[in-house]
Amino acid sequence: MNPLERLLLLDQVSTGGSPEALSTLVVAFLLGLGVSFLHRFSQPRLLVPASLQASLALLPVVTALVLLVIGDSLARSFALVGALAIVRFRTRLRSTWDISFVFFSLAVGIACGVGALSIAGIGLAVVTGAVLVLGALPGTAGQDELHLVRCDVSAWQCGEAQLVPVIDKHARKRWLTSARSVRFGESLSLTWKVHLRPGASLEALVREVSTVEGVERVIALTEHDGEGGGDD
Repeated sequence: MNPLERLLLLDQVSTGGSPEALSTLVVAFLLGLGVSFLHRFSQPRLLVPASLQASLALLPVVTALVLLVIGDSLARSFALVGALAIVRFRTRLRSTWDISFVFFSLAVGIACGVGALSIAGIGLAVVTGAVLVLGALPGTAGQDELHLVRCDVSAWQCGEAQLVPVIDKHARKRWLTSARSVRFGESLSLTWKVHLRPGASLEALVREVSTVEGVERVIALTEHDGEGGGDD
């Protein structure tokens, strides 16, 4: 093994002193708080899990710490990969918006870990501006919530033609996503995705649809809750 190979694989590579490491981790935490606050600000009408908010603030610190430990050592990077290979992550995020912020938080931590603190700050500023722009546009970043409305109706008394006019009173946009028969054809289960009109409420929509003759059950939920509607 030549000296270069020994340096890359075996030698302990310095990653800086404790004061530098401490300042890097503190900056990573402050930027992580900014990422967490920005994520919460981008979804004002949704209940954001506290664990996700805390994770977004801590991820930059953990990522920066990992990179400080690895430094320029190839051996330590392989050891870290082997250690992480035995960890299994099963937590499901509810939307691609949350996933984007997790990656953003990791990117901030990477930038801090390699000493590019100014790039991390610039990235946070640019993403903040992007979130503000997206928040001003309709249908983005949770500002225009998407709802699922499922109606179980008697197949001989009611159908799409009777329900659509009522739904359109409350929704500015809707489209039928599924239609299936249940109870051996005695009932129909119709599911729409809808965007409510400004000022309209999901409760009022459900209440009025329930008054249509032949409607047996109405279930409404946001897209984040999934597309379940209970057992037939």
